[in-house]
Order: sequence, then C-alpha cells, then structure tokens
Amino acid sequence: MTGLIRTLAKNTFVRYAFSGGSALVTEEVVLYLTHGLMKFPLWLATGLAYLIAFGVNFSINRMLTFADHGAREGAVHKQTVRFALLVCVNLGVTQVLMYSLTGAGVNYLIAKPLSTVVITLYNFWLYKHWVFKPETSQAGPGVVAGAQPVPEAPASEVSA
Repeated sequence: MTGLIRTLAKNTFVRYAFSGGSALVTEEVVLYLTHGLMKFPLWLATGLAYLIAFGVNFSINRMLTFADHGAREGAVHKQTVRFALLVCVNLGVTQVLMYSLTGAGVNYLIAKPLSTVVITLYNFWLYKHWVFKPETSQAGPGVVAGAQPVPEAPASEVSA
C-alpha cells in the first residue's frame, strides 16, 4: 500500500489533483460560510472564496505539484503574475458557470465543483507549460535560469 502511495505521489497529475482538491475544499468552506451562513450575495461570496483559494492553490502548485518541473527555480513574481492572470480568466468563467447553473436550478454547492471540473481541464496544461514553466537562460534550451554552469575540465586533464 505504501508503494502505491509513493508511486501516486510522484505523479504530477496526482499532485495537481491534490492541490486542486485542497483549493476546492477551501473554496467550498469559504463559500458556505460567506453565502450560506453570513448571507453575502452569491457573486461576492463566490469571488471571495475563489480569491482565498488562490493562495492555497498557488503555494501547493509551486512548492509541490510542479517542483519537479523547475517551478521552485522560476521567478516567483512572474509565476504570480501569470497565475493571477489565469485566476482572473478562471474567475470570469466561474462566475458565468455559477450564474448559468444556479439559474438552471442547480444548488450553488453543486454548481461550484461542476464549474471547477471545467476549469481543471485546461488549467493543468497552462500551469505546466506557462505559469510554472522554468525560465531558460541565454545558454540554451533546458537550462534553468540561475543554475550554476558545470565547469569544463581543462583540455590537459581530459584523458584520450
């Protein structure tokens, strides 16, 4: 059983699903507290829940999910800006889906995970190839910015 857990933990998509699940739980709790208990308007509660989950999702994705792909070595400010831009797009998509689904009679606590499924389908690729993509230096592709070059041995030390 531990072997299976270790194997799953090494899989980027499984880590992505964990990050997304953590963010979704955060969103659902905040949504219930703000809309269900405190009676904030649905648009405001949805927006607040989404923005609070932003920090949870970004942190887990940067430090765990895409760490093997160079996310920790990337410039955090560039990643944050890219992530924030994507969050803005996703927030708009979420608002449209929440409005549409609840307007069709779907409970708001069901509509939110359904909208998240839609967003999840395109976010994985964008996170991996745009948001958390490692920076490359002038040395050529595949070289992470800030990485120390490996010194070459002098020609006199290279054996023939």
